Amino acid sequence: MTPEASPSTAQASTRPLAERRWGRWALATLALAGGVGAGLGGWRAGLMVLGALAPVLLALLAWREQALIKRLARAAEAMAALDLPFLLLDSEDRVRWASAAFARLYPGLGQVPIGMRYEELAQRALDSGAIEVPAERRQEWLRQRLDAHARANDLRWQPMRDGRTLQVLEKRTRLGGWVSVYFDVSELTQAETRLREANLAGQRAQQMLEDALEAMPAGFEIWDRDDRLLLCNQRLIELYPGSAEYLKPGVSFEEAARIQLGRGQIPAAVGRESDWLGERLAKRGRLGRPFLAEYSGRWIQIDERRMRDGRLVCVRQDVTELVEARRAMTLAQVNAERQHRVLAQAVDALPVALDLYDEQDRLLIANRQYRLWNPKIDYDRLIGTRFEDMLREGLRQGLAPAEALADPEAWIAQRLAQHGRGGEPLLQQLPNGRVALVQEARTVDGLTVVTRQDVSRIVAKEQALVVVHAQLQAIFDTAAAAIVTFDARGRIHSVNPAAARLWGLPPERVLGLPASTLVAPEARQALIETFDAHVQGQTAGLFGQRHEYPVLRGEGGERGLISAVISEVRGGEQRLFVAVFDDITEQRRAEQQLREANERLAHLSATDALTGLANRRRLLERLQQLWSSAQRHQSPLAALLIDVDHFKRYNDHHGHQAGDAALVALAEMLRGCARRATDLVARYGGEEFVVLLEDCEAEAALSRAEGLRIALRERALPHGNAPLGRISVSVGVASLVPEPGQRLEELLSRADAALYRAKAAGRDRAVLAA
Repeated sequence: MTPEASPSTAQASTRPLAERRWGRWALATLALAGGVGAGLGGWRAGLMVLGALAPVLLALLAWREQALIKRLARAAEAMAALDLPFLLLDSEDRVRWASAAFARLYPGLGQVPIGMRYEELAQRALDSGAIEVPAERRQEWLRQRLDAHARANDLRWQPMRDGRTLQVLEKRTRLGGWVSVYFDVSELTQAETRLREANLAGQRAQQMLEDALEAMPAGFEIWDRDDRLLLCNQRLIELYPGSAEYLKPGVSFEEAARIQLGRGQIPAAVGRESDWLGERLAKRGRLGRPFLAEYSGRWIQIDERRMRDGRLVCVRQDVTELVEARRAMTLAQVNAERQHRVLAQAVDALPVALDLYDEQDRLLIANRQYRLWNPKIDYDRLIGTRFEDMLREGLRQGLAPAEALADPEAWIAQRLAQHGRGGEPLLQQLPNGRVALVQEARTVDGLTVVTRQDVSRIVAKEQALVVVHAQLQAIFDTAAAAIVTFDARGRIHSVNPAAARLWGLPPERVLGLPASTLVAPEARQALIETFDAHVQGQTAGLFGQRHEYPVLRGEGGERGLISAVISEVRGGEQRLFVAVFDDITEQRRAEQQLREANERLAHLSATDALTGLANRRRLLERLQQLWSSAQRHQSPLAALLIDVDHFKRYNDHHGHQAGDAALVALAEMLRGCARRATDLVARYGGEEFVVLLEDCEAEAALSRAEGLRIALRERALPHGNAPLGRISVSVGVASLVPEPGQRLEELLSRADAALYRAKAAGRDRAVLAA
């Protein structure tokens, strides 16, 4: 028997129970007997009755108490055998019995003293540290525990620091005490926790699935085996406006279809509703592939699939934009073919020879002017030929430039290295005596454009300048050069006649003077310092190199420019210096003229010969610059694509010379559109012009286009074969802020699409791109 279940303990624990129950019964019995005796025989009789019954009742009480003690001892042994945490309190809230298992719940608590108040026991249990309670909540926990204890029939869960969870059952006894039983429900609690977590995870998964269905950009629906709606997402309702009132769980597909047919929302079924419904039901879920259906002006792609259990899953997506894009693509292809024809005609009309190569460097186009340069070659046969093979074909035909004849392979390698690099223009001396200016540029699409211009006259002028320069140089090299000698002190020893002529002074006037007097005053000190440093061995920068100095010549001090090469001649201990001077005044002037000629040549290559506007090449270069700037600063860039209405009729009616004059007049008006230095007006080809407007919003660009159209209308240039009787223009306007990865061709493409709309709407108008 455990100490908690010893007889003395049991006796102490049960004594109050016997006293309360049997003591009250005995006193009541004695009082009743005494009352009866006193009623029958007087008070003495009553005393006698009490005296006789008292020993009997006392003996009965003693026997009852011993029986209770034995029963409680047996109960204590049973509780100890079960090893359950068990606590028994009397009506005064004092401990009457506590099992060993209860004491083990709280390490350090030890044997629970009989008679300890519950409040003290709870404090000691809390102090043992076995209960999982934060330190800051200990007093609050104790107060809540005592409040709950004061209420009858308490059931609570108590977490322990060792990770266990106890279920505490506390009930009042019939005699006013308390019984507390503690059960270890850790596994049950953990199982409940896992179950709650699993339920929560399932709820989250269910919610995630519902959210995913609602987040789908497509309509989603599930139908049962009887083709009745089980569920659908909100997107499906949005795809079919007005369907919220009937697309509800339980509605059949046929019912929903009949409602839509009744409202005339299916264009394909109008006039044949019954046949359409029969066909639709027949192919319901059987196609195995998506199909298109028009609904209220929108195109819906429908994909129906049967599940294994017979239910049907359907996904619907609005592909109106895709369908329209395909139609637009078809239209764009037609337009592109038309533009290709126009472009081919424009390329053929160019006054320069042009050949175009694709990304693989194969010949795409050779225009009429290029073919005229070499009429014996069948260029149609060479379409698709690589650039390298074109070079070799030219060598075989004897059409290669003069520089290719010495080493053809080296020349081919050099041309391939330069091809499409956009470097300096090339001058080629052709076998027929013609001098060609060859310029190459690569487009953003990787195409290579090669243009050739006949610059024979310009080159002849340049060569004349070179001859003049060569003649001057020959005179300088054949004793015409000024030669001056001087010693280590810089004193002049001798000058030749050319030097005398150079400075306009007789030789005797300069002999013995410092050599520095031969240059202008502002250059003397630097010359003296450099010469002295060389003489002292500090530097050799003055010798072996050509230096230029300003000079004053003649009595009038005419300014000029000379170049000098100084060398040293050592003869024994004497150091003699020889300077050869060239008058390069005319040479520098000729070089300036050459630079000006090159600048004029560059201007010609970027200018349209008829209108004086920028040509297509200059347009593309400027577009690239403005596009990069707009992309970098995220500013709008606008383009006006202008086409003269019925211009072919104008040429046919008035003649090509009048047509050229009309284009020149229009070009003058277009120049007024370029209000800023950064704007550009260019002839795009034929009767088409382009105006690029930097940092220009769409509305401002449209206003600029309208101003041009109105100005042209007010000028009223006559057109004898046009509906309006005057020259008019159609203008396509586009403005955008370039995005990263966007191609600059999109600006012109949008403007061209707007121009097409302007013409389709009746011409003589400006239309803004969508």
